[in-house]
Amino acid sequence: MAVKRASQVKKSVWLTPQPARGRRGTRAAGAAAGGAGGLDREVVVAAAVRLLDEQGEAKFSMRALAARLDVTPMSLYWYVADKDDLLELALDVVAGEMELPRPTDGLGWQDGLRALAVTWRAAMLAHPWAVRIYHDYLNIGPNSVRFSARSLEIARESPLPEPDAMAALSAIFQYTYGFTATEINWQEKAGAAGTTTEGLIEEITEAVLEIPGVAESGVVVERPKEPEAVLREQQFHRALDWLLAGMAAGAAAR
Repeated sequence: MAVKRASQVKKSVWLTPQPARGRRGTRAAGAAAGGAGGLDREVVVAAAVRLLDEQGEAKFSMRALAARLDVTPMSLYWYVADKDDLLELALDVVAGEMELPRPTDGLGWQDGLRALAVTWRAAMLAHPWAVRIYHDYLNIGPNSVRFSARSLEIARESPLPEPDAMAALSAIFQYTYGFTATEINWQEKAGAAGTTTEGLIEEITEAVLEIPGVAESGVVVERPKEPEAVLREQQFHRALDWLLAGMAAGAAAR
């Protein structure tokens, strides 16, 4: 696989000047674009988020977005340079939905980190496309930066030294990202198969048990009777408990 040179790597939308339409004004830009005068960047990005929620990022296109807005595809380029810029802007809208724990909430550092993990997961579950493209972009928009800044504040409230506090923060979000991405993957595979997550697991289990020697191996165990959504919630918080307890133990041992 060829490696891109630094000059070929696409810059973030947040690090590039807004195109000329922003300087010319919405009405003038709309007239030049063929009747898109009712649009602005915020409207375009909000429509993109709704379309991504409905169709996912694989089917998303500038042409489909233009059709949704009832404008010509070229008119969108008065507001965004390309599809990548639009997706990066859409990701920051998702970040803006995350509810940050406030300093006045009185949460300790462990509960603060848990609250951050919970709200990040909730936003990604509400917009499954976002978790799949999250690491394709720098995520340095205003909402993402606000989230990162609050995360750093909470980590630094812990008794951990700075390097360990940063490692703790990384561990929390790497875990949350991995758990949520897997969770969404199972949900979407089940939906594509026309079943529920429970139904898909049952089908897979039955198929695996037909493989010679598997039933006797003990690899397949009986699953709890609770709904899959309840089990996922329990598992997510249980593993968070272990991570946070380990961090506290590490701080106490210093």
